[in-house]
Amino acid sequence: MRNYWSLYYHFLQEFKELTYKGFSLPYILHFPNLVRNNKEVANALGQENFADTLTYQINHQREFQAAFTKYVNSHHKRFKKKKINNGKIAIHVDPILRIPDKSYEKSFKKSKSLIVVADPTTSSTSKNKTIKFGLPVKNLCHYRTSAYKKEILAVQNKARALFQSTKHSPFYQNQLFQAKVIKKIPQAIKMIEQVNQFFDEVPISCVLVSSTHSYISRILSLVAAERGIPSICLQHGIMNSEQGFIPKIATIDAVYGQFEVDWYKQLGVNQHGLKIIGHPRFDQAKQLPQQTRKAFHQNLGLDPRKKTIMLVVRENQKIEKWRLFLKTIYAKKLDVNILIKDIPGKDAHPLTKEFPVVSSSKISSLYDILPHVDCVVSYTSTVALESMLADKPVFILDNSFPNYTGYYNPLNEMVQKDPRKLAKLVTLFFTTPHWKSYAKNKREQFLRYAYPYKGISEKRLKALIYELMNGKFTPF
Repeated sequence: MRNYWSLYYHFLQEFKELTYKGFSLPYILHFPNLVRNNKEVANALGQENFADTLTYQINHQREFQAAFTKYVNSHHKRFKKKKINNGKIAIHVDPILRIPDKSYEKSFKKSKSLIVVADPTTSSTSKNKTIKFGLPVKNLCHYRTSAYKKEILAVQNKARALFQSTKHSPFYQNQLFQAKVIKKIPQAIKMIEQVNQFFDEVPISCVLVSSTHSYISRILSLVAAERGIPSICLQHGIMNSEQGFIPKIATIDAVYGQFEVDWYKQLGVNQHGLKIIGHPRFDQAKQLPQQTRKAFHQNLGLDPRKKTIMLVVRENQKIEKWRLFLKTIYAKKLDVNILIKDIPGKDAHPLTKEFPVVSSSKISSLYDILPHVDCVVSYTSTVALESMLADKPVFILDNSFPNYTGYYNPLNEMVQKDPRKLAKLVTLFFTTPHWKSYAKNKREQFLRYAYPYKGISEKRLKALIYELMNGKFTPF
């Protein structure tokens, strides 16, 4: 990963003069998107000593985080504006915020909160979607940006000039990369203007986002910092890939557990910028099931006399391994129901056609399924953590990749790369009392570190928001 972070850092330095109203755009543009599906970049990153060919390079991710920390700190309260103590809570809702619908009503007052979206498909005169989750909605895309065409063109021309001046770096001569940068510049500039207009119009005291990798959430957090407004970034999933969680930008990153705190501290992040609260979505693990066990079996066509295994997959990824796992389960003559849970919105998984006794979870919600299964086998997904929070034994098919954080490694034997060995251990769990006890102990031990907070997370989030609004925080 040194190659990747060095290239990103190199981009920050080489293009730092690409600015708009005090913002260095390389710090705002989503770099992974700029290099995605680019064969030339992929080939370069695969070369062992690629980083050594760059003018600017780093040896550890903490150096990269330090660069962003310095940049963010330079924006803290740049403008001497009066702090707003009685403003609203701005909640940026996007696909990965994942706060349950009911939590909005319970945690946020209509008079004190609003939903922020960036939806270019709706008209500013449209009456639709003025209320969402019982809260008023502000669409950032409804703020006008037509007056900034000259500024956008000037920055794009500056980018083209920088491409010419960096001919010593062949990577920047890549046409696909150049096209993406030019395309993203108007989006970033318009959003800077729209977010500033939003803050000018609406008194805001705290901003809540799902991730600071989206350029929209990143701009919201940075503009808020300029105005002395604190921001909170919820953790959008388990920290299994470092690319999804570096850099840290918000005032506070509200994380699941001690794993994330220790991980960020290794990057040099001040512990004051981290708070263990869990996540409101996981509060659902404590709720009573919406349907009876009998209705569950009938709806999915499962045999009520058998135990049920939920297999958590991601489309056709690692399908050969999952196929081998199922073949081994049946070779062991383990007589169970097997339910495949794929990512939402997908058709029945191909393995349900190959193995007649394997069923699809269809469109059932995870929290409608979990109360009625006896064991979960998953890839390294957030669903595995959710299953453990619902007191289910979890086995992991290890599909480690180069930047995997080792999140589930503390589960020890319950994590296996060989699907045949994993199937044998699952069989032992159903047939041997010792393995039931081992699985329970491992789950409890894991959660003490990964998700120690046993209370209601939405209450902890609400308390954190009002703590920040009252000025009781220390920027990292």
